[in-house]
Amino acid sequence: MPLTNEQHEQVLELVYATAEVLGQEMRPSAGMLIAEDLSAYPFDEIRRALARCRAELYGKLTLAAIIERLPSANAHLSGNEAWALALHSTDEQETVVWTPEIARAFSAAKPVLDGRDKVGARMAFLAAYERELASAKAEARQPEWQVSLGHDPQRREIVMNDAINAGKLPAPKVANLLPPPDKPITEQGKRQRKAVVSQLSDLINQPVGQKAEARREAREQEEARRRELLEQAGAPLAAMGSR
Repeated sequence: MPLTNEQHEQVLELVYATAEVLGQEMRPSAGMLIAEDLSAYPFDEIRRALARCRAELYGKLTLAAIIERLPSANAHLSGNEAWALALHSTDEQETVVWTPEIARAFSAAKPVLDGRDKVGARMAFLAAYERELASAKAEARQPEWQVSLGHDPQRREIVMNDAINAGKLPAPKVANLLPPPDKPITEQGKRQRKAVVSQLSDLINQPVGQKAEARREAREQEEARRRELLEQAGAPLAAMGSR
């Protein structure tokens, strides 16, 4: 949300006051440019960042020093964090939640990685990602988290739920990508489950002697059937021998 005119004036006054506290004489044109560049960020963040500058800086007040202390301007992953995340995208089973900046930088490094030069690929990625971040910061773009779906449904659910809990993805946006919630068990379902558990329990708790007797009867039935088949096969042979 852009600053109101009143907030913009307050930011300009805070910039001049901070520069003065640091022993710096700032020209009006420079102060106005800094205030204008900061106008894309939340007012409270700007106020706190300038307070930190007064407490931490020993040299001149610069726009870079202020932006470095703005949480919104540093919400993107660091280069090494982004590289580690991007590597997951090489596994087709894995779901990845990343930003367009990470995806574009990894696209630039992928040919090098395909050539089995992981060190070179990492260097190419970091250089491309640094350019992407510079552009994002210049335009005050916040991370726009996107989902690259993998084939493993269990990993998909875990990764997206983690992203929702971290505030990267709004739950309604990815609801259609997650399995539906479990339906409550009805009374009929509870009775059926209880009957199945009871049957399994009876089988498990059946005395050993009864189990052995059941196996013996099954073997006897199988043996009687085998003899019957042999007798049926032997009768025609005996008839042929008597001719």
